[in-house]
Amino acid sequence: MTSDPPPKTVALVDPLWIGHHPMYFSQFTATFLRLGTFVIGLCPEPGEAFSAARTASISAVADFDRRVSTHKLQGGKKSWFGGRFEGDPMRTYQRWKRCADTLFEAEQATGRKADLVFFPYLDSYLRFLPFPTVPHLTIDRPWSGLYLRNHHHGESASPVKSLRLLAKGDAIIRSSLCRGIGVLDERFIDPMERYTGQDVHAFPDVTDASLPSRPYALSEEIRHKAAGRKIIGLLGMERRKGLLNLLRVAEKARELRLPWYFACAGHYERPEYSDEEHALVERTARGVASGEIDNLHFTLPGGRIPAEEDFNDVFRTFDVAWAAYEGFQGSSGTLGKAAAFDIPCLASEGECIGHRVEGYRTGLTIPEGNSERALEALRRILDGRDWDDRPLQSDFARFRADHGVLRLESLLGGILNRL
Repeated sequence: MTSDPPPKTVALVDPLWIGHHPMYFSQFTATFLRLGTFVIGLCPEPGEAFSAARTASISAVADFDRRVSTHKLQGGKKSWFGGRFEGDPMRTYQRWKRCADTLFEAEQATGRKADLVFFPYLDSYLRFLPFPTVPHLTIDRPWSGLYLRNHHHGESASPVKSLRLLAKGDAIIRSSLCRGIGVLDERFIDPMERYTGQDVHAFPDVTDASLPSRPYALSEEIRHKAAGRKIIGLLGMERRKGLLNLLRVAEKARELRLPWYFACAGHYERPEYSDEEHALVERTARGVASGEIDNLHFTLPGGRIPAEEDFNDVFRTFDVAWAAYEGFQGSSGTLGKAAAFDIPCLASEGECIGHRVEGYRTGLTIPEGNSERALEALRRILDGRDWDDRPLQSDFARFRADHGVLRLESLLGGILNRL
C-alpha cells in the first residue's frame, strides 16, 4: 500500500509592491493553493499580501491559514547607473542573495523546504547578471517565473542585440535549476527558447474582477461629475500610459462640446515627465480645480487605489478604457479588466496591446500619440462601429477564457509536475 506524496511547497517571491504586483501575487498564491501546495510568500508587505491572497482564495481553499505563510522581503533598489535601470550586476545579485537568506529564515519558521521558487516578476532577478550559476550559488532550488519585458527578443540579429541580451541578463534562464518560464507577450517565444534552451509558455494575463460590498467613493464622484456623459478612463498616470495624449484629446472634446467625460486616477509619476510636460499637467490640474475644465477628473499628485476591488469599482465606471500606451511593448492588465466588465478599449497599434485589441475586436487602435485619430476612434467605439463601419462585435468571452485562471492553473500545474 502506497501513501500519497506530501504536498509540495512553493516559495512565491517579489521584491516590488507597486502597480499590479500585489494583485499578481495574490492570484499566483490562490492558484498554487488550488493546486494543493503550501505557499511561502516573500514580499515587501507580507500582511497585505496575506490578506489579499486570503480574499482571493477563501471560496476555494478552506484551510488557507494553515497553508500560507508570508514573510517580509526587503525591496530592491534601482541601479547605480544613475538609477535609470532596474538593476546592475551588484544589486541584481543582492536580490538573489536576499531571496535566499529570507527564504532560509522562512523555511526554518515554517518547518518546510521549498520545492520550487517562483518569481511573479522575474525581470528583477535578471538584469545585468548573465550568469546561469547564480541561482545555484544562492537559492539552490528549482525555480521558474513570469518574465514581463522580453521584447528585445523580437529585434533582428546584430551586435547591438547581442549586447542587449547580455545586459538584460537572460542567460540566467539557462540555469540547470530552471523549470521553464512564462511570458505575457507570446510574440517572442521561439527566439527565447532558442536563446535560453528552456521551455517558454504564454501565460494568461489574469486579473482579479472582485468588487467591494459598497460603491467606492471615487466611483460615485466620477459618475456624479460625468452627469450622464460617456466616461473615458485611465487608471495609473504613468507617462507610458499615454496621459499627455489623453489630456490633449479631452481638450479637443471640450472644444467640440462632445458629451464625454475623461477620468484619470492613480498615482502621478512626476519623474517620468519633463519640466515642460509637467507644466502642462499642472495647468490642467488647476483648470479642473477652478472649474474652468468641466469634462475631466484629474488631481495631483493622485494616489494609489490600495484595494483591488475598489480599483475595479472605479474601472467599471468607464464606457471606454484608455489603453493607448506610448513607448511600451508589453501586455497590460487594462485589457483583462476591460474584458471582465465588457468595456471596449482605445489602444495604440503595433505592439502587444494593439495586437490583442485587434485580434479580439475589443476596441480600436490608433497610431501612437495621435490625438485626432484618438478622437475619431472614440466616436466610433461609442457608436459601436469599427474603422470599416461594421459593427464592433467584441469577443470579450474568448479573451476571458484565454486569459483566465483555468489556463493559469494548467500551466503552473505543468511546472509542478516537472519537479
